Amino acid sequence: MTPLQDLSHEELRAHAVKTFRQGGGSRPDVLLIRVGGEEAVLKDYSRADPWFRRLVGPLSVRREARALRQLDGVRGVPRLLRVVNREALLLEHVPGTSARHAPPGGLTPEFFERFYRLVERLHEAGVAHCDLRSQGNILVGADGEPHVVDFTAHFRRGRSWNVAARWIYRKFCEADRVAVARLKRS
Repeated sequence: MTPLQDLSHEELRAHAVKTFRQGGGSRPDVLLIRVGGEEAVLKDYSRADPWFRRLVGPLSVRREARALRQLDGVRGVPRLLRVVNREALLLEHVPGTSARHAPPGGLTPEFFERFYRLVERLHEAGVAHCDLRSQGNILVGADGEPHVVDFTAHFRRGRSWNVAARWIYRKFCEADRVAVARLKRS
């Protein structure tokens, strides 16, 4: 067990060294946690509005954890380290920058080829992201590789007998591909 695995929610928050996104309203805090030489990201709804925190926060945590478990091992998706509690997830930290803040020339044609392949691997694993229009959900890793974060809005492929869910899933996969094409064009 690593030191990050042993810490409580409050202890994790006390080890925050950077805020990627300030929570509030319906948004979670997204914090970089550093303990010793280990880093992780804490996605924490505990500071969201009270009704959202109690009703939607736990649902969001469960949904995202389920997607990350299904995508475990897919290169370009951060690993779920653990569900901390009803309000927070601890995720692998991916060093890099969001596509929104990528340096000029950082989003090369090669980056987009690898990004298209990553999106196809998500779809092959049965998960459509559903929010790739937001450039903040796309990271350019320190190694130049594409990474995708924030699976709260995802949609999973339905069972073979569920024709409606499978049709909707295909539409969301198409929307993911269109979002990548629009980012490339811009």
